[in-house]
Amino acid sequence: MSVRASFLLAPLLVVACSVDEVVKDDVPAVEAISVAVSVVVLEEVSQPVFGTGTIAPHKMTDIGPRVNGIIETIHVSVGDRVDEGQALFETRASAYEIRVREARSETRLTAAEAQRAEREFERIRQLHTEGAASDQRLDEVQTALEVASAHQDRADAALAQARQDLADTTVRAPYPAVITKRHVDEGKMMSTMMSGASPVVQLMKIDWVAAIVQVPEVYLPLIHVGTLAHLRVDGMNRNYDSEVLILNDLVDPESRAFEVRIPLENADYEIKPGLFAEVELFPDAREIVVLERAALLGAESARYVLVDEHGRAARRAVEVRELDAMRVEVVAGLEPGARVLVGPKLGTISDGDVVAVEVAHADR
Repeated sequence: MSVRASFLLAPLLVVACSVDEVVKDDVPAVEAISVAVSVVVLEEVSQPVFGTGTIAPHKMTDIGPRVNGIIETIHVSVGDRVDEGQALFETRASAYEIRVREARSETRLTAAEAQRAEREFERIRQLHTEGAASDQRLDEVQTALEVASAHQDRADAALAQARQDLADTTVRAPYPAVITKRHVDEGKMMSTMMSGASPVVQLMKIDWVAAIVQVPEVYLPLIHVGTLAHLRVDGMNRNYDSEVLILNDLVDPESRAFEVRIPLENADYEIKPGLFAEVELFPDAREIVVLERAALLGAESARYVLVDEHGRAARRAVEVRELDAMRVEVVAGLEPGARVLVGPKLGTISDGDVVAVEVAHADR
């Protein structure tokens, strides 16, 4: 290159350098957004589960007549307490007493006929042995004996049925109970064969009662037979501690809830069936991933958080479950140790923004 050419290029290089410096000076630096972070942690928690239900009796039975006839006497009224085997009511028994006498006479008659047939059979068998009676005659008396024995068996069965029907005119309590309804009064003609026939009385066994509680299906993995329970029963001046005795395997497809039954001892009959109950269940402690509620963003159906990745905000979709007022359980989307952005400026931050962590661990 000539001296003249070198001389001409020098100003151009100076100008180029000056323009480059001006451009750099005109580009503003990206200002980092000041944030705090909350660290996702693994905790062992025992989260109470709440449900509501109704107090039910240990047993409940609508008792109707066991034989047809007129209800002659009712021995109990609503509110009475009865022992097992105690008489509740009676169907008129006169017709059944007559049937017992008739059946007893029939059994005596058939028994006499069977004895006569047996004596005749023994006599002919002896003659047959001596050669004085034919085989045909022996067969005839043997058949007559079998028929007489069958008649006797049938008469004995009829007598037993007649005696049972007579006993069934008095209906007794199948277990210790309280009378909760009386459907009819004396003089009502009732039949055991009537379609939709009403019972006479209703009784309940309530020395033990049960709270039948509906629990949302999301808690099904947490509840089992033996789970501790704390109950508050409307109208009572005390709370009760118990445990789950029965867990129904059926989940209601409409309410999306499953049923548990919690027994309560009720020796003084203080707790009445039908009362409303609120139940707090205490599942076994379990390890869960916990996130500060203030870090959650997005709609209920599309939750997400922003995490700190090398000084920039990164969006992470999450699935969470309610835990308490300050925290949620992370079901999917985050692992323990993740640094999640929180703070008053969280709503202004977008995916990819530069952030500067000013507080290493946000207050909880």
